Amino acid sequence: MYHSTIQTLTTIFTVMVLTITAYGQTEIYTFTFDNDLEGWTTTGISDTNAVWVWAPNGDAGTGAFNSGQTPIGSASGGGALLFDSDGLDNGGDENNQGGGPSPSPQTGEIVSPSLDFTGQDQVILAFNQYYRYFAKSGSDFTTPASSVEVSNDGGVTWTSYIINEDISPNQSTRSNDILALDISDVAGNQADVMVKFVWDGDYYFWLIDDVKFYDSRGVDLAVIDYTNIDNYETPDFAMVGDSFDLEMMVTNHGEDVTDSIMFMVRVLTSENRDLVFSDTGWVEGLSAGDTVIWDFDRDWVPDAPPSQESYILAYNVRYQGDTTPEIITPDDNVDFNVFDVRDFSFRKLPATGRTQGYNFGGNQYDVANFLSLPESVTESLLFDKITFKICEGQDPLVGKTLIGFIVQLPDTARVLSGVLLNGETDLIGLDAATSLDELIAANQVIGIGSKLFAQGEEAAGCKDFNIEMLSDLDGENTEIKMEPGGKYLVGLRFAAGASDLFIGTNEDYKVWQLTSIVSTPGDGSEGWGIVTDYQENAADIGVELTLSTAVDEKPLPENSVSIFPNPASDYVRVNIAFETPTDATVFMADASGKILNMKPLKNILSEQVNFNMNRYPSGTYIIRVATLEGTKTEHVIVTH
Repeated sequence: MYHSTIQTLTTIFTVMVLTITAYGQTEIYTFTFDNDLEGWTTTGISDTNAVWVWAPNGDAGTGAFNSGQTPIGSASGGGALLFDSDGLDNGGDENNQGGGPSPSPQTGEIVSPSLDFTGQDQVILAFNQYYRYFAKSGSDFTTPASSVEVSNDGGVTWTSYIINEDISPNQSTRSNDILALDISDVAGNQADVMVKFVWDGDYYFWLIDDVKFYDSRGVDLAVIDYTNIDNYETPDFAMVGDSFDLEMMVTNHGEDVTDSIMFMVRVLTSENRDLVFSDTGWVEGLSAGDTVIWDFDRDWVPDAPPSQESYILAYNVRYQGDTTPEIITPDDNVDFNVFDVRDFSFRKLPATGRTQGYNFGGNQYDVANFLSLPESVTESLLFDKITFKICEGQDPLVGKTLIGFIVQLPDTARVLSGVLLNGETDLIGLDAATSLDELIAANQVIGIGSKLFAQGEEAAGCKDFNIEMLSDLDGENTEIKMEPGGKYLVGLRFAAGASDLFIGTNEDYKVWQLTSIVSTPGDGSEGWGIVTDYQENAADIGVELTLSTAVDEKPLPENSVSIFPNPASDYVRVNIAFETPTDATVFMADASGKILNMKPLKNILSEQVNFNMNRYPSGTYIIRVATLEGTKTEHVIVTH
């Protein structure tokens, strides 16, 4: 499963690339909750059932919307503290919202035993958390549901620390998130200190583990942002010659100037950890509280199609100095993403993971993703469907209409430029002030279609849909072509009647957000931009492509291409023999023309291309070799 993969990779990278060094800190108290609450006490504030519990497996409880979630990714594993707002509200039944033992919003707290910090001028509280948030209340979607409170008089008076202010509605922290709070102003040199975690909110949960108290923060570097590959899945041919701008943002959360910081980026294969690309950089001196963006000198530019497998893009920051490992938050010194190289698949987000969504408070909005076809492809393709994921709002889907659109961008369009983490981009070459309506008026919208949701269609848990028929604005031409070298926006308009619907995203997967852009004309603004609250959540919008024709209007010479065997069972082989060096593209499609695989070939005389048919069901398939001089197409029957 995707969740467990992330957990495994986190552990691997913590071991594999973390050789960070720092000043030594001393643990004063440690609570791992491996067997029970370890002396912490819980009280229901909103009602007697609104209490924290011990979660023996460290998971998110029994709620209808979070049962089976990835456990908290703490170093100790095992048990954890849990406030299960979801389960308390519905008892595990999504049709029983408000009917559980403690209807939301709830308030509950869990309090530590008395802690003695006599002689400790400085006290740092650090803990693992996995927190998912919906709202503070039915009318407050901005105030966090989580806080930490500290008392130095045995619980008579408390000082509150609000945390997780960067977590938006329907979003969550990573399962292995670690927070460190300096509570010295309250706890330093005090003999009767108590700490409590307070949930005060409306859905979903808060898991806490490995609560530790230190005598200093020491060196504490953190990777807080980075650029990523444009798509979760990209065809191998589409990556050749593409330039991936690699940058990372690092903050010094420590107390002192940190000298000799090394930044590292690596691309590795997921299965064998084979190194594909790496680069490093150095900074001499980063003051406490400062942040630096490192734009690596080299971009990753594949000069040949990468092998079709999974990869890891990993960023790491290291400190060269003392020899004591960083203790408080070592996991945030490395961050990474997984991406796949496939035969013919553009997908912005993985299908697995927690799907959520966003909208704009009932205002009309447009959202679009960037897509391009390499110049190496020797034939135009047809946009057949726009695919997308929708999460239902408060009202049912039935009767609502979405508009799908395809914008052709000028040849001068660029995907990204500048120091991306500083916002120095040209927003994929589109004038950001240009609205969708202005693009329509300028004839840059080449394809349009609609989806009317029918009786019985619903997406309470987020579902996949598509817009099947696309035409030009006059409704006359249904062959909307994707040209070699072409650059496009593929998007959806959520007009007023459908503006409460949420465009699907994936909470667990970070993408580089500038490949997904939003326009919100309903709130009086014009043009495209990036919504800050949702920077890590690209829209789940894509396309299906089909062959423009399965007829050889200009056939290649009979002896130049042979396709065999036919019928086939395991493999279909395509032998090509040209008299002069020629660019060609070999397609495999289903009987309807939907492209399943595509292999561009550059300047070839002879070549053999093999398609493994074991991954496809029995049926009829189309094999096509396309060049600028002509095509060869054959229908192949596959039986298993």
